[in-house]
Amino acid sequence: MKKFNLQLVAALFLSVALMTGCGLKKMQKKYDTVKYETTPEVLETHGGNINFSIKGFFPEKYFDKKVTVEFTPVLKWEGGSHTCKTVKIQGEKVTGDGTVIKKKEGGSFEYSDVIPYSPDMNASDLVVNATATKGKKTVELGEVKLADGVIYTSERVARDEDLSLAEHGYKKEVLITETANLYFDYNSSNLTMMQKLNKEEASKEAVQMVKDFIEQGWKIKTIDINAWASPEGEEAYNAELTQKRSEAGEKYIVDFITKLDKAIAREQKKDYDEIKREYTVNPQANGEDFDGFMAAINKSSLPEKQAIINVIKSQPDKAQREQEIKNMTVIYAEVEEILEPLRRAEISVVCYEPKRTDENIAMLSTTSPDSLKAEELLFAATLTEDLGTQLKIYKSGTEVYSDNWKFWNNAGYTLLEQGNLEEATSFIEKANALSPNNPVVMANMGVIASWNKDYETAKSHYEAAQNGGLSMNYNLGILKIREGDYDGALSLFGGKTCTYNVALANLLKGDYTAATNNLKCVEEQDAAVYYLMAVVGARSGNTTMMYDNLKLAVAEDASLKAVAKEDREFLKYFDNTDFQNIVK
Repeated sequence: MKKFNLQLVAALFLSVALMTGCGLKKMQKKYDTVKYETTPEVLETHGGNINFSIKGFFPEKYFDKKVTVEFTPVLKWEGGSHTCKTVKIQGEKVTGDGTVIKKKEGGSFEYSDVIPYSPDMNASDLVVNATATKGKKTVELGEVKLADGVIYTSERVARDEDLSLAEHGYKKEVLITETANLYFDYNSSNLTMMQKLNKEEASKEAVQMVKDFIEQGWKIKTIDINAWASPEGEEAYNAELTQKRSEAGEKYIVDFITKLDKAIAREQKKDYDEIKREYTVNPQANGEDFDGFMAAINKSSLPEKQAIINVIKSQPDKAQREQEIKNMTVIYAEVEEILEPLRRAEISVVCYEPKRTDENIAMLSTTSPDSLKAEELLFAATLTEDLGTQLKIYKSGTEVYSDNWKFWNNAGYTLLEQGNLEEATSFIEKANALSPNNPVVMANMGVIASWNKDYETAKSHYEAAQNGGLSMNYNLGILKIREGDYDGALSLFGGKTCTYNVALANLLKGDYTAATNNLKCVEEQDAAVYYLMAVVGARSGNTTMMYDNLKLAVAEDASLKAVAKEDREFLKYFDNTDFQNIVK
C-alpha cells in the first residue's frame, strides 16, 4: 500500500512538472508571435539622456495564466552594456504587482525608461531577453532586438561661445586741459598781475602751470577764454565789461605764446613762421556770474546767509536784485570778498596728449613691453590677428602689470580661442581672484565650466555676467541645446543667423530649411559644417545634399569616415554603395 502511494505521488509531481514545462515551452516556442514597437525606432539623445518607450503585444492564447515574465531591456555595445529597469508581466492567475495579460484575449503592456548618455553607446543595439517563470522553473524566451542606437547629433555642439575680452582702455586721442583765472578790479577790464587776487600764490601757481603746460610743446586744440563779472552791476554794462575782460585774457595768453615761439625760433635759428603753432582762441563774454555768487554765499560761513539768499531771490527783476546785492556789500564786508573772485577771465588751454604711433606700440609690445603703459600694451594686442603674438603680449602684461586683471583675463581668452582649456583656466581664475565677480571674467568662467561639462555652474556664471551688463543670450542658448530645449535655444539666439549652433538647433527642432540656410552662410565652411549639412540631407531625404557634403566633410577631416560609418543618422544608407565608397 505504501509502495503504491509513493508511486502515485511521484506520478503526480511528474505530471505537474510536465504541465509547467509545457506552458513555458509553448511560450518560448511561439515567442516570435510577440511583437514590440519601440519609439523612437533609432534611439536618440536629447539633453544628455536617451528617452524611449516600448509597447509589447501578446497574441491570443499565448500567455500562460500562471507565468510571470520579467522584461528588462539592455543597451549593448562593444565592450559594455547598460541594463534598464525591469517590469513584470503576468498571467491572470499570478498574484502581486505587474501588468496582467489574459490568456484567451491576449493583451499589451507599455514600458518607458531613460538612459544617461555616454559616447560609448553611439554604435549599439537595444535588446531584450525576457525571462518567463512558472513555479520554480525559469526559461529565457530569446533575445529580441528592439531598436538601433544611438543618434547623438544633439551632442555635436560647437565650442563657439561668446568669449569676453577686457577693453584696453587706450584712446588714440586724449585731450588734457590746464586752467587758470586772471582777476580784475571792480568795474575794470584792465589786466595787471599786481591786482590783489592775481598776487596770491595759488593764482600765480595756476597761471604758471598753464604756461608750463604750453611750453611742453604739445599740439594745442583750443584755448577757451570765459570772462565774468560780479552780479551787483547793471546787466548791459556787465556784458560789455566781460567782453573787454575776455579780450584782455586773450591778449595775455596770445602774447605769451607768441613770445615763446619767437624765442624758440631764435634758439633753433629758424623763421618765426616755421615755428609758430596753430591754435584757435574762443573768447566768451558771459556777463554776470549770478549762479557763482549764490553758490559762494551758500558755502560761506556767514551766519545770515540764508536771510541774504532769501532777500536776493525775492526780488522781482534783475535791476532790483543787483541793487540788493550792492546793499549787502555795505552791510556785510564778507559779501565783497565773495564778489571779488567772480570778476575774472578763466583761461583753459586744451592740448592733445602726445601718442606713440601704432607701429611703435606694436614693436615695443614684443621687444620692450615694460616701456609701455598698461593701456598701450593691451591695445598692442589688438594690432595683430595672430593669436600667438596676442598671447605673448598678454602674458608679458601679467609680468609687468601682475595686479592688472585685464592681462590675466585676456591671456585666458586667447588660450580659449586656441582651444587650450587647461592653461586658460589658470589665467581666468587668477583674473577672478584679482577682480572678483567681474562680469567679463564671469563670462569666461562660464565658458570654462561649460567645456568641462559643468553646465549648472556655467549657467550661474553666465547669469552673473548678464546681471553685470553683458549679453549672455548666445551662451545661454547653447546650454539650452544641451538641455534638449531647442525652442528655448532659438529664442535666446534671437535673430542670429549663419551660425553653426543656430543651425544645429534648427535641425534638432526639425526645421531643415532653416538649418540648411544657416549652414550655407556660415563664414568658415569647415568639416563640422559639411558634416551637419550631410545630416540635414539624410534626415530630409535629400541624398544629393547628404553625399555631396559628406564627401566635403571627409575631405577636410579624414577621421570623419570612421565616425560616419557608425553614425545612426546614416543607418539606412549603410549598405548603399555610394555611402560605402565615401567612408571606406
